[in-house]
Amino acid sequence: MSSALLSLLNSLSFSHASFLPLLESHKPFSNPSSLPQSTLHKLLNRLNSTLLSREDNPERRAACDIAREVVSMDEEGYVMTSFGKGWVGTCLGYIAAPSSPVTNTPSYLSLLTTIVTSSSQYPSFEREVVLPVMGKISVSLGKLFERCLIDSHPEWDIVLDLLSTLRVLLLHSPAAFRPLLPTLKPSLYNLVLQIPTPSRPYPSTPSEIRRLASDLIASLHVTAGKAQSPQSWGIEIKEDLGGFGRAMSAITVDAWEEEPVKAQPPTASSALPELPIDPMSRLPVALDWIEGFSEAILALLRFPTARPVPVPMAQIVSAGLRCVSLTLDTPTVSYISPQHHAALLACLPRIWTVGVQLIGSVAIACGDHLFPHLGSILDHTVWLAERVPSTMVDTQIQLLKFHNLFLTLYPPAIVPVEFPTRLLRLCLTKLQPLLENKSRSNDSSSAQVGGGKRGKKRARGAEDGLVGGLEGREGKSIGQREGEIIVHALKLTPLLHATPLFSPSLLTFSIRLHLSLYLSLSSLSGIFTSSASSAQIRDTLHDVLEKAVLMTEGEGGTARGWKSLIISVLDHRSEIIAPILHPSLPPLMRPMPPLSQLHFFVKEGEEERKERIAMGFGQDEDNDHLENDEDEDGNDVVMKQPNSQLSSNNVRGTQTVNQHSTVDASSATGSATASTLPVNVVQSTSTTQTIEKLSQPLIPTISTPDDSSNAPPVGGQPAPVVPLAEPTSPVAAVESFISFSKTTTKTVEKEGNTEDVIMLQDEDDEALPELDSGSDDFDEDEDEEDDDEEE
Repeated sequence: MSSALLSLLNSLSFSHASFLPLLESHKPFSNPSSLPQSTLHKLLNRLNSTLLSREDNPERRAACDIAREVVSMDEEGYVMTSFGKGWVGTCLGYIAAPSSPVTNTPSYLSLLTTIVTSSSQYPSFEREVVLPVMGKISVSLGKLFERCLIDSHPEWDIVLDLLSTLRVLLLHSPAAFRPLLPTLKPSLYNLVLQIPTPSRPYPSTPSEIRRLASDLIASLHVTAGKAQSPQSWGIEIKEDLGGFGRAMSAITVDAWEEEPVKAQPPTASSALPELPIDPMSRLPVALDWIEGFSEAILALLRFPTARPVPVPMAQIVSAGLRCVSLTLDTPTVSYISPQHHAALLACLPRIWTVGVQLIGSVAIACGDHLFPHLGSILDHTVWLAERVPSTMVDTQIQLLKFHNLFLTLYPPAIVPVEFPTRLLRLCLTKLQPLLENKSRSNDSSSAQVGGGKRGKKRARGAEDGLVGGLEGREGKSIGQREGEIIVHALKLTPLLHATPLFSPSLLTFSIRLHLSLYLSLSSLSGIFTSSASSAQIRDTLHDVLEKAVLMTEGEGGTARGWKSLIISVLDHRSEIIAPILHPSLPPLMRPMPPLSQLHFFVKEGEEERKERIAMGFGQDEDNDHLENDEDEDGNDVVMKQPNSQLSSNNVRGTQTVNQHSTVDASSATGSATASTLPVNVVQSTSTTQTIEKLSQPLIPTISTPDDSSNAPPVGGQPAPVVPLAEPTSPVAAVESFISFSKTTTKTVEKEGNTEDVIMLQDEDDEALPELDSGSDDFDEDEDEEDDDEEE
């Protein structure tokens, strides 16, 4: 097979389109000593003669690519030791010649780089051939780099190859490139900072070129030697921080009133040119400097140093926080022009990007050494994430990615619980586009059913929704970028769920919300503009619930009911769920809690409801419940009175009310039923007194509608205080009163028709006459009913 392949290659020209693919796929030169020698020498001699020829043609450049592939696959070094010396001379001669076209150099550069880097495996060849010419190679590459940058419109592909070659050869032989630093370093900074030169008065460097030039700048410190390279690295990063600080001061000096800098940056290099005086002309130049110096700092932090280096961590963190502390709310000077202010606001996303890149890079590079700065960093970044407008999609995604990285490196257990709590609330608010579309569809369907007062209110709500739809405020579809925000928020959520000392109500609401979205996402597929976003959100929700199953249950039963409910709806073929369903050991013997105590079968608590309303979920429904509280069967129980004053000091759900207020005792304890009528408690003390302050509990006077002998006298005088035979605690008295109220259906009569009365429905659904409750909304409904009766 090898003999036939060599014969086929001998019959093809080097510039043939199939020559190099055949060589790369079959690799016949892995062991040249095992090949037929006559055919092998015939092919190699033809390749060598083509390379040594002085004609610059496509055949010779194709021969360079073939020779590079042969040298890289030769495991014996046979080809390189036999022909490498002549090939090095050919490549070096072409690169050093001023008349050589720059566009034809990539093939010679790749062959020269391959021979130099492979020569370290063969010390004799390296000592005899490569090392003597490394000085000439470095000088030739420096001159070629200057030739590339002289053109006002350089070939960026050639510059890219040349920067890669310079970095590889400099790391291979650092000492040979030491004389090149005085000319190479300024040229690299001109590319990174986009500083104008006489040949390029209006430079515009591609981002990939700036990154490669920054990597080469970060490699220059190795030319100082093994012992001096750490100090050289420290000098380089301080120079970059000094230039960064100078550029930031140039932006903020005539614009923002920024907060004091925590750590003053080093002095900038004197070799930097002066910035323009005009603020509008200075702003774009300073922005280029900020991005350029940050690229150099990031490259230095990425560089794998052989020895420890001095990292100015406080100054790097201060530079990053200086960027993220500039927001839309930062005060500006009074004499700023509107054009300048608009330009500053437009450049804020670029400044924020630089800030989070600096903080993220120093976190990756320094690890636990950043621990003293965690609180200050999260204080700025979380504050910025909460205040970024919803229209800045890229900035929101970037901040979510940053916090995902940051909390992966530093778990939420070692940061103050305030920041994970705020981040979780932020992530939950990013899910509102899914809930808004769902709630609008539910409102439109529920508005068509029901009559009476509640039906009229729903009809008015549907009318408002119709008007909002005509005005363009209806539910909108979720695009690809909005879907990315939701996905990144979901990716950050599992890191926050595992925070110790987390609020149980917030954690429970978060898991309920994610489980609800996972179950209802199939019905919301129509609101996505792309099916890929819907599938990605569903997969990420699945991951969130899987990781919630692996959480350690909190104390006090705050997490009971999670695992059984989540496992029942997830795919059991998951690698995470399978060990939970089929553990290696049998489960521990422990009693199962009653069904009423499982968390997802319990009604939403007051603290969880407050957390939900604070984040903006379901505010309209809660406002409706404030006007009309409903019991479990949907009957009207309590009407909010305008003149009632409820005390905030409650004992087991019992409230202190004034003389003209009525409270349902059974509903206050959360156990109201349709067959239990309320009991009106009338108390002789003032509204500020509570049950806890009474030395002896009170027994309310209870009367039936049929018995008028025990009714209070005219004028609504309070019932006398009857002490108990044996003193008991207020809590026990309340419990006995509640149990007694469940077995009686008696009310207290009051004088006059002007008093506010709670109207109920009996078991036969016969409505009793309703009196005025003081609410304008109900007055409207009563007027409408009176008109209907007159007709």
